[in-house]
Amino acid sequence: MLALLAAGIIFLFLAVGSCVFVACVLMPATRPHALSAALWCAAWGPCLVALLVVAGFSLITGSLLARAGGLQWPPALPAVVHAFGWVYVSLGLLASAAMATGCTWLHQLLVDRLTFASFRLYATAVSAGVGGVFGCTFGWWLMAGTWSGSVRLVLWLACTLALIVGFGLAAFRGARSLRGEAPTGLTSITL
Repeated sequence: MLALLAAGIIFLFLAVGSCVFVACVLMPATRPHALSAALWCAAWGPCLVALLVVAGFSLITGSLLARAGGLQWPPALPAVVHAFGWVYVSLGLLASAAMATGCTWLHQLLVDRLTFASFRLYATAVSAGVGGVFGCTFGWWLMAGTWSGSVRLVLWLACTLALIVGFGLAAFRGARSLRGEAPTGLTSITL
């Protein structure tokens, strides 16, 4: 159940990143920042899952220590737990923002060093992934409908494949507008 929750959280932030990517691509002024903005949103998912895992292990460890040692908690425990919880959440959100910003900064540094051909392949792969996220979302919407099982599956696979290919081809053809200005110095990362 926890693995399903973690996958759901990560997919939610992938979907948010995909929507941000599409919104940035639709506005010409923000088009060169579409990949980094989408990554910033998508990086929150694994960070929040890591925070949930740490919080869960902390609760289990505290419970086991209290049970093994026969510790008596002070009567003001709910106030202590409540205060600690807000500090943990606040610091966790700040750490997640810092981690997402660091990942995005490193991503932009690496993307600026890619040759155009390498960047074009990279943008195609990322955009195809965005199409896959929208395809999965469409498939879940189909599963909630009243269509028959085999029709749903065929329609889901066909639409997902069409979205993946469509997003990938659009990025391959429009990679120059996603890139922004070409690097002026010697690029060092090639395929």
